[in-house]
Amino acid sequence: MLPDVLGYPLEKGKKILEDNGYHRINLTFTASVKDKFTDKIYNCKRIIRTEIIDDSTVELLICNV
Repeated sequence: MLPDVLGYPLEKGKKILEDNGYHRINLTFTASVKDKFTDKIYNCKRIIRTEIIDDSTVELLICNV
């Protein structure tokens, strides 16, 4: 069963997943529409969606907040 890491900071969520046997973690990044047109540097990346690909692979959608 996939651990619930929604809302977690990226590095903390990745660590939890790795500790639970998910060694291949694919990342996809997104941002809100208003933020796509700014030059801000984002310090906090949060997990907003998870999807199991196979027994040891998970895909994460990451949002810059």
